[in-house]
Amino acid sequence: MNAQRKRTFKLLVDTIGLVKPPDPISIAEWADQHRVLSPEDSAEPGPWKTSRSPYQKVPMEAISDKNVESVVMMFGAQLGKTAMQLNAIGYFTGHDPAPIMVIQPDLMVARDFSNDRLTPMYRDSPQLSPLVVKDKSRDSRNTILYKTFPGGRINIAGANSPASLASKPIRVVIADEIDRFPVSAGKEGDPVSLVVARTKTFYNRKMVFVSTPTVKGKSRIEALYEDSTQEKLHFPCPSCDHLQTLEWQQIKFQYDEETRTCTEVNMFCKECGALHSEHEWKRDYANRAVWIAGKEHSKTRGFQLNSLAATINYTWKMVVEDFKKAKRGGPQLLKSFFNTVMAESWEEEGQKVEHEMLMHRREMYMARVPEGVKFLTAAVDTQDNRFEIDVNGWGKDYSSWRIQYHRVYGDLKLQDVWDDLDEFLSRTWQDAAGRKFRIRRTLMDSGGHFTREVYKWCKPRASRGIYAIKGEDSGDGTHTPLLNGTTDNNVHRATVIRLGVAEGKAKVFSSLTIEPGKPGSCRFPLPNPDNPDPFVYDEEYFKQLTAEQLVTRYKNGIPYTVWVQTRARNEALDLAVYNRAAIEMMNPNFDLPLPEPGNVVTGPVRPQQRKKKRNVSSSL
Repeated sequence: MNAQRKRTFKLLVDTIGLVKPPDPISIAEWADQHRVLSPEDSAEPGPWKTSRSPYQKVPMEAISDKNVESVVMMFGAQLGKTAMQLNAIGYFTGHDPAPIMVIQPDLMVARDFSNDRLTPMYRDSPQLSPLVVKDKSRDSRNTILYKTFPGGRINIAGANSPASLASKPIRVVIADEIDRFPVSAGKEGDPVSLVVARTKTFYNRKMVFVSTPTVKGKSRIEALYEDSTQEKLHFPCPSCDHLQTLEWQQIKFQYDEETRTCTEVNMFCKECGALHSEHEWKRDYANRAVWIAGKEHSKTRGFQLNSLAATINYTWKMVVEDFKKAKRGGPQLLKSFFNTVMAESWEEEGQKVEHEMLMHRREMYMARVPEGVKFLTAAVDTQDNRFEIDVNGWGKDYSSWRIQYHRVYGDLKLQDVWDDLDEFLSRTWQDAAGRKFRIRRTLMDSGGHFTREVYKWCKPRASRGIYAIKGEDSGDGTHTPLLNGTTDNNVHRATVIRLGVAEGKAKVFSSLTIEPGKPGSCRFPLPNPDNPDPFVYDEEYFKQLTAEQLVTRYKNGIPYTVWVQTRARNEALDLAVYNRAAIEMMNPNFDLPLPEPGNVVTGPVRPQQRKKKRNVSSSL
């Protein structure tokens, strides 16, 4: 009987443990007690410490506040946005179990998030590890995009996938990088609205929206932030104690153009004007910095923070160096800097360039290949009766020079016209010192009526850097990177480069707005009477180059931008996009010296390694 009573008593205790409310601790407190950073997820694995990034404490507390329904975080880079989301997931897994949905911009990103960030956290945090069913390929309770635990589950969805969003009711929604979400999830409508609708059955629902902003007037995160408490982090001036935000406009710096490094950086006080270093502004960070709301809101707290507030791995000197790099690269890179570093939306003036202005920019080159050119690329547009070819030169900071526009006419069903194309792409072009330049990368359009022929022709020429391309454009504002991977799913097994043409056009138009001679600019030759070409950069060329315009459209009330043709022919613009993709695909080191005069600039290009994320301690 005693044994039976003990079992009954234990069952009663266990039952009470399941139904009693969790202890009232915040997400920040939970993370300090239970979260363990994984080697895959952090340069410094081990127990989580909110004190290392004290600005994260208040936003995390807001998520676990029972009086708050929605939390909006419009944050810059290097501020731990993903880490805070993982802490929230851990909290609603191990402390206050609930059905959770995490939404990423697309399913590929969702899978990467699950494999690279979520699974390691569940594995390495002692409280969470026993709760989540281990990965088993035949266990429907645990897959990459779906995991269960006592009292709840987690779905990891892609905003581009209606099927992944169509789940059972959800209490906790965490939506990451919502400004990168498509306008519509298939034909189902706005993905954010779809998921919010699934939380309505829960009186204690939680919605967390996180993103860097994009374009003013079209940014989802900015719109949500404006309908919130609009909280910003304020720091006291080291001299007068006046509370203020850290703003880019207050930064004063010294920059060495030769080494491209920031040698000194300070920030002045808005009140007294005193200059102080990053270390001085961030002294006693946890006790002196304070979040201050801009307005009252009953259920939604919003936080905006730029990367000047970062405490780990991203110093003010790095911010300055990134700004200077963006400034050299033109409007598109500046936009990215202010979006991702300053957490500010970008006000677009409308990307429309007049063809007459570009014509007036033409200049007489001293040689076929002007000074400054390090590499040549070519782009080929396939028409029914001809090939249109544009050869471009490239130099430091992706500055470019048009070298030669050429057409090869003929019946594309006959071998002769393909041989003529091959001969042209095998030529050399000479600079003033006598160096001969060969084309290092060629991208060829595979659309139209000769797709198989293009694949067949490009396949054996891959060793010469000649590849077929396939342009991709969703037409609904969904972002696709310029270099969007490769495929060889064709009868000839030829490598086909997938191009996000909308981003390519944005980069081309950005370069056209830069003053000639400045980093990232685009330059054009006048016809040379001593070396006449049958095809020149004439008025028709510039009309084609500017034949599209970026316009705003709306779908289900959500604004998005698309490129729209303003005239019938746009081959020159297409070729400019292919050339831009070609040089980015090469990723060359523009600092390498050219060979001695008289030599041929040729040979395979060894791309410089793309920079890894910097892991440098803050000056704090």
